[in-house]
Amino acid sequence: MKNRKKIIGSIIILALFSVFLAVGYVHSRPAKVNKDSENIFREQNTGENSKGTEAVNNTGEITVYINGEIKKPGVYKLKNNSRVENLVKAAGGFTDEADSLKLNLAKKLKDEDYIYVDSKTSNAAGSSASPVSSQSQMGSDGKVNINEASKEELKTIPGIGDVTSQKIIDYREKNGDFSSVEDLKKIDRIGDKTLEKIRDKIDIR
Repeated sequence: MKNRKKIIGSIIILALFSVFLAVGYVHSRPAKVNKDSENIFREQNTGENSKGTEAVNNTGEITVYINGEIKKPGVYKLKNNSRVENLVKAAGGFTDEADSLKLNLAKKLKDEDYIYVDSKTSNAAGSSASPVSSQSQMGSDGKVNINEASKEELKTIPGIGDVTSQKIIDYREKNGDFSSVEDLKKIDRIGDKTLEKIRDKIDIR
């Protein structure tokens, strides 16, 4: 009887030990699965990030058109923040008749810009015309439109030289038209005294 009880007790102990082993094994598996899932998640994220980077790298192009005295007029795709100089090079450079001095090569291009390169002959033909017609942005009253005048036209204003006229053009390209003649004081080298001297010679039509 005693032996039988011992055998039964041993069987119960073995059964309980087996249960503990099984439970321990089951609890150990999820940790491995979670680790594998974490690796998969990382791989997916890495793939998505690389795709996102490719998408960014593929953007940033602008489409611009150049015509006139250029060797290869047409529509060109350039990188964002390209300058007129980059467009001229892409189009093969100026022709021998191009009036390249009239073009601001440092100007930053934007999408859908149109650049026209004048010829020297057209400017030479215009030089014999009357002062009013040859300077398109000078009104019949003799005032220069500072929002539209070219560099050469701005230089006809007393006290406005090569450097200051370029600063005026640079300001327009960056900030848009002047809203009043007083805005000229935002240009370096133009103060209250200079503005008073030229006030009756300029306007913002």
